[in-house]
Amino acid sequence: MKIAVIVPTIRQEMFIRTFLPAWDHLFTKHEVYLFAVADGENPIVQPYFYNSSGKYVADMVDFTNTELEPIYNFTDACRNLGFYVAKREIDPDIYISLDDDVLPIEGTDPIQEHIDALNMSVQLDWVNTSTTHRMRGKPYNLPEYPVWLSHGVWKGVPDLDAIQQLQYPDMRNVDCPQLKILRGVFFPLCAMNFAFRKELLPWAYQAPMGRKLAEDGLPVYDRFADIWSGLVMKWAIDEHQAAAVSGFSTIYHSRASNVYTNLKKEAVGMEVNENIWKFIYLLFLKHFNCAPNADSETTNYLKLYHKRLTQWQKLIKDVE
Repeated sequence: MKIAVIVPTIRQEMFIRTFLPAWDHLFTKHEVYLFAVADGENPIVQPYFYNSSGKYVADMVDFTNTELEPIYNFTDACRNLGFYVAKREIDPDIYISLDDDVLPIEGTDPIQEHIDALNMSVQLDWVNTSTTHRMRGKPYNLPEYPVWLSHGVWKGVPDLDAIQQLQYPDMRNVDCPQLKILRGVFFPLCAMNFAFRKELLPWAYQAPMGRKLAEDGLPVYDRFADIWSGLVMKWAIDEHQAAAVSGFSTIYHSRASNVYTNLKKEAVGMEVNENIWKFIYLLFLKHFNCAPNADSETTNYLKLYHKRLTQWQKLIKDVE
């Protein structure tokens, strides 16, 4: 089983001095292929290959204009480059996305926890009314769905939006139970710690974000790349009779981002975020005028999202 770990970073010194030493033993244990995406004007990908003999640092990867067209830099959506290079170089069975400020908790193996979660099949059609015993009436012969996506959680600094950060500036170690995400239900996917099977890659494209959106005549949204891509992934998972779970892998998140910077970024896209989940199916039906309740800002963004998602799917298809 080939495992690719993708990490976007703009903090090279912290990545080298803190992130890598903390994770090296687990990367070696699982013989992972690490793809570090250095964001910037001309983002690059630095591959690291781990095996029982140690770590091999490969050459940095260059890109053509065609490869970069659906990629949005100066935003964490640049992790798409890591997904793409991993697909092109090794075609992994499992992709794991981490942020550069997350660490394994001593005595745990969040990589193995993701693997175990992705090897599960779960029941999604009924909810049991007890947490300890099977209640009368729940059928025994229920279908089970293979897990395609394992959404990991965290100790330390929680993944809050700016409004919640202002209300709870000192909040740490929020409770994140193990969940099976029911069919037809969305959830807030955080890309700092999640894993997926290769079958999900065509829909794992992180949503267009950042200053490049201005070139498309759209507002400069940010901090919703993983959230909005999570909507697409969950739609695809339901369509393919698969499953998503949350809370089966846990890491430590070490630092909180600046609350006022987050507030400025989130404010631009907050209204769209309140509504976009209702119309995510339009990405697949391509009938952007069939939802009269969708405002023009959401509709225009979905049109661009559909264009870039189509380019992304062609890009990864061409390297198969």
